Amino acid sequence: MANISADSGVIRGEIEFPVYYEDTDLSGFVYHSNYLKYFERAREHVIGIRFLKELFDQGVHFVVSKAVLEYKAPAQHGDQVLVISEGQYSRSPAIPFEQNAYRVDQDGKRRLLVSGQITIVALNAQNRPIRMPDVIIEGFQRQSSPAAGSKPTTDEESPPW
Repeated sequence: MANISADSGVIRGEIEFPVYYEDTDLSGFVYHSNYLKYFERAREHVIGIRFLKELFDQGVHFVVSKAVLEYKAPAQHGDQVLVISEGQYSRSPAIPFEQNAYRVDQDGKRRLLVSGQITIVALNAQNRPIRMPDVIIEGFQRQSSPAAGSKPTTDEESPPW
């Protein structure tokens, strides 16, 4: 096992995307459950798409164990949505995330749409919770180091591990 100097820390990231027509309901607003999809997408980018795939190939994956959302304002077709995510990792199987979705106006002003507290849990190939393996702690440490920066990732990028 690797010698991990700090077994806990914070991972952060943000991602921005447009609201598509398919995201809206009859009222013309984003359907409420789609914010869960937005938050999932954002967490996937924070953790790293390739890293998640590598972990899955090694028999480790994450599932949502708790989700609490508070709706503040609606988004509509064509709006830009920014999701900011922050997760507190440790050796515990659980990673609680604070996630906020904002509408970004053309002048750059943000309006809070939805705030969420989402907890994900690390599972092994038998779908049992596991303490956070060294490979995940080390990956999160590299991702949150000053050298890694806080640049959001895109579909083509993953954090530097």
